[in-house]
Amino acid sequence: MTIEERKLTPAGQGNLQQIKLGIPVVEALNRMAEDPMGENEKLLLRILEQNKDTEYGRKYGFANIHSIEEYQKKVPVSVYDDYAGYILRMSEDGEENLITSGKVVHYNKSSGTVGNPKRIPLTEEAFQVFQKYNGPYRMGLVAKELGEDWINGRNMSIAESIAEIQHVKSGVTYGALSVKMIGEFRPYLGMSFTSPDEAIYPESETNTRYLHARFGLMDQDLTNMAANFLGFLLEVLRYMEQHWELLVNDIEQGTIDLGIKMSEEVRSSLLKKIQPMPERAQELRGIFMQGFEKPIVPKLWPHAQFLTGVGSGGFKVYADKIKEKYMGEKIARYFTGINASEGMISVPYRLNDEKSVPVPDSMFYEFLPTDADDDFSKIVTIDQLETGKEYEVIVTNLSGFYRYRMRDAVKIAGKYKNLPILEFIGRIDQTVSIMGEKTTEVALRTAAEDTAKQLGFDMIDFTVYPDVEHVPPRYIYFMEIESLPEGMKAKEIRFFLERNLAKANPSMGDKVAKGICASTKLNILEPETYSLYRDLMIMKGIAPAQLKPVHIIRNELQRKFFFSQTEYGVGLVK
Repeated sequence: MTIEERKLTPAGQGNLQQIKLGIPVVEALNRMAEDPMGENEKLLLRILEQNKDTEYGRKYGFANIHSIEEYQKKVPVSVYDDYAGYILRMSEDGEENLITSGKVVHYNKSSGTVGNPKRIPLTEEAFQVFQKYNGPYRMGLVAKELGEDWINGRNMSIAESIAEIQHVKSGVTYGALSVKMIGEFRPYLGMSFTSPDEAIYPESETNTRYLHARFGLMDQDLTNMAANFLGFLLEVLRYMEQHWELLVNDIEQGTIDLGIKMSEEVRSSLLKKIQPMPERAQELRGIFMQGFEKPIVPKLWPHAQFLTGVGSGGFKVYADKIKEKYMGEKIARYFTGINASEGMISVPYRLNDEKSVPVPDSMFYEFLPTDADDDFSKIVTIDQLETGKEYEVIVTNLSGFYRYRMRDAVKIAGKYKNLPILEFIGRIDQTVSIMGEKTTEVALRTAAEDTAKQLGFDMIDFTVYPDVEHVPPRYIYFMEIESLPEGMKAKEIRFFLERNLAKANPSMGDKVAKGICASTKLNILEPETYSLYRDLMIMKGIAPAQLKPVHIIRNELQRKFFFSQTEYGVGLVK
């Protein structure tokens, strides 16, 4: 398709520029896929050469390492604590050349799943890799697979950030990586995104679900949707379903209902950006009145062609619900790969597949079998992976981490050319063990999802608490359920949940059968519990892009919150 750039909308011009940058990146990855080990080894040797004169490089003799084998013998496997002292000197005192010779332009604030948030250094070179694969690569891959008919439309991006960014004492910025990335793009947000600045950089009391939904609905020509974590996009779509009459009335009249929470300053600013749209409102009202039995997104936005977001691991349930209920089969899905504060681990190699492939020019990869019991002699490189086997990812990145344990587990699902295809399993530390049964988050999620499917109800989300105070110890499931089939009782859900958990983790089932562990308890949560938790965390200063699902309760704040939202509980059913 030949595109006349001068005839494009501002969004189209921006999209075209990204496609032009992205096509060569897609082609380069395809070339690297022919010999990924060779490319990855070259990257490692370049990293060692660049950092041989750093304090860390001198300590481990980088200057005398000329092969992967020498590197593995001389440099130990590491964790964050091995760098904490260096990072403190870098971020507080401004010292340089400690773990990296590169210019540190930002410190990523980790999500702090376990323990306190960390400061992960990000060099200029690493940031450029993030930008290349998060923007141009995505647009290039979409264009290669879908063509460019979508190019002129805007994106309903459920992105939220904070306007004020923190700085460490050395003067370098500190915060979620997403905050830095969206900050770089801020001048162009209105051109590309449907959501206004007041939704992307919201005040704590602003009802952003309303703003994302309302401004998205105003744009008839929207062509794609995106969210860092698809759970929030699902919330916005549910809000749209529940409050469509209010949304349509406001679009029709050019008003913002007085019941929508926001400050008067924000309301005044927004009212200057909207005007009555009676024709669009009439069209929307007719679509909504047909109901939600069939996917509604293609009706609301007939030009919509693709969705972007994380769709693997704990996020797969949200991706599946969005597809099944709201989007249908026609809208393609670009599932972002494994992104971490430490670097770009993987990217999708095709649309509509949550699996991804490592990026040979992003970081040097090693893999430790998850059943190796920390026997580092069993670590393998990218060319030695076995299909069907699970591994922990170990990386050497462009920002000063060497043989660093990511604590992310992947399963090898096959090969794309000579690149391994990675299926994200979850965090190594995301397990529950009250009596040595080691139940993974995947098993907990599978039990909950299977129960919802078998009984035919829509589960909003679930959380599990390891109740070690109970005698004998037990798991407590919390579930938020949109609507139960008529006549269904909570004790029936608990019975199926127990059975499915035993299937997902036979060790747990065996311990319950023998009385070593008590039967699982189920607590039904009040409506809007997960939306409330998200709002609470944002009010406490957590960046929206860092809010991951709480599927395992890890701290006292989470415990108190979820127990406070319990409608009723169901214990042992004999």
